[in-house]
Amino acid sequence: MPGFNTIPGSASGGGQANMSFVASIHMSTFNRSWSQGGTAGFYGIYSANQDAGYAYFVGSGVSTGVPLNRMSNITHSFTRVDIIAPVGDMISLYKVKVKNTNVFNNPFDADPSIGKIAIPSFPSIISSSGNFVLPNNALPLINVVIAGAGGTAGGGHGDAHGGCGGGGGGNVVKLTAYQAVGTTSVSVGANAGHSSAHHRGDRGGDTYFGNVHALGGGGGGGWSDKRSWSYGESQGGGNSGGNGGGGGGDATPGLGHTQTAGTGLGLSGTPAFHGGNSGGRGRNSNSTDSRAGGGGGAGGNGTDGGPSSGGAGGTGHVSNIAGTDRMFGPGGGGSQPNNNNGSGFPTAAGGTHGHGGQYSHNGHNGSNTHGQHGGSGVVIVRYYIA
Repeated sequence: MPGFNTIPGSASGGGQANMSFVASIHMSTFNRSWSQGGTAGFYGIYSANQDAGYAYFVGSGVSTGVPLNRMSNITHSFTRVDIIAPVGDMISLYKVKVKNTNVFNNPFDADPSIGKIAIPSFPSIISSSGNFVLPNNALPLINVVIAGAGGTAGGGHGDAHGGCGGGGGGNVVKLTAYQAVGTTSVSVGANAGHSSAHHRGDRGGDTYFGNVHALGGGGGGGWSDKRSWSYGESQGGGNSGGNGGGGGGDATPGLGHTQTAGTGLGLSGTPAFHGGNSGGRGRNSNSTDSRAGGGGGAGGNGTDGGPSSGGAGGTGHVSNIAGTDRMFGPGGGGSQPNNNNGSGFPTAAGGTHGHGGQYSHNGHNGSNTHGQHGGSGVVIVRYYIA
């Protein structure tokens, strides 16, 4: 086609001035291969009926697939376009001429020096599975925090010769200027149930926002005394997860899992990851000195059990996406043994918003007891209405 690769200043025959019409084809079947070549650049490919479909720009050893009815940047030359669309539709291809631009920082924030006001924004806190529906008058760009559920603390024992590990906090994924339209499915990670006496806690559930997800935290190690009980390392070791659970007395901690673009983060919305930290190790097992390790948190590792107290849980990640600073994904603290007196380590939430593993506890009035569960996951979306 003459002039196809030399883009004119405007399209002939009316239409949008920066779009140069190439040609149209008829979909006599739903899968058509079009022998149309072109150089790298921006292209628009549209259905006359505005039906959904897909097109592949195929070059030498490379192919780029794009949905119909939008403009796309094709970064390589191509020799044909393969199209999937409803039978009877007409598909039109345009080459698009665009000007160079530069990024400007903090697009949603105010800049008093130039009289720029902030775009009004609103948080949506989603604590149960369902859908996020973007309001009709909102911008198609949102900010999102996704947190996995916290792990369960390890179970204790009435005569408490060994401490119990704290549950690991869930991983945290942040998306900035993420493109969202219509409805996005949400699956909120559930906290696991209480762990049984002596036993390792369970891993918290993963939280999904569309295809992006954050892993739940690992469970803490259970009461562990390798000298005289059969549970030992099999139940005393911390469970692995987004952040690992703390080890019980004289037991190893759980490991954290770092997420990447291919394991839950995706590529859209400049994903930022917080987590992948390990729990702390439990101290040696005996009746008076077997403090357990703290669970790992989204902001750091749990610490080892010490000579006078249980290990601290790792800190979480702090974000003000909901309007005030809140901590997401902290680890739970490990317990110290009650030394036969029934005074278990106090039970407490693993941090603001409760998305970390909770503190483990052991003997209560000298009886066997379970480990406390961690907090559920959460998704917080901030949307903008101009």
